[in-house]
Amino acid sequence: MLLWRLIKQQYDFIIRVAATKLAVSGLYIFAALESIIIPIPADPLLVATVLARPRRWRQLALGCTIASVIGGVGGWALGAFFSPYLYEWLAMLPERLAAPTAFTAVEAGFAKFGIFLVFLGAFSPLPYKVIAVSAGIGGFGLLPFIVTSIIGRGLRFAIVAGIAKNNGNPKVVVLLVTILVCLFAGALWLIK
Repeated sequence: MLLWRLIKQQYDFIIRVAATKLAVSGLYIFAALESIIIPIPADPLLVATVLARPRRWRQLALGCTIASVIGGVGGWALGAFFSPYLYEWLAMLPERLAAPTAFTAVEAGFAKFGIFLVFLGAFSPLPYKVIAVSAGIGGFGLLPFIVTSIIGRGLRFAIVAGIAKNNGNPKVVVLLVTILVCLFAGALWLIK
């Protein structure tokens, strides 16, 4: 009972904080930075803000998508800007650490599966920041990157926000989780 009360107090505190305007701004900033440098996904923050503001779930998912794609464009730009210097930097490192064949594989992967890799990185729990930077390094076009990222991130955040909004309706939650799993499995199947 004591543990349950402590968990309930923490939950109530998080929902109160998530209901503030600062929390929404923080969500959008976090979503943008998560697409470049932060290793923690924005999904838990999105869930908390949707639980605190269930009527605004669409707006929160859209804002999170836009912020995340803006961050992804920043990651793409970093990759595109530094790609001419990449092989020089790799040449300075020991071959085992530099793994130049891995970077060659990334470039070949984007040449063959670029749009699917971007979608998979945008939609799945795989690190989107790695895909974004790799897309810039691999010379993947900016416009297809943006469009694919909007679709992938938009689907992911809409499903996550929909699950949070409908947390009391098990039928809707099961349907949304099934869609999430099927889309992820389909993306993996297309790449193989």
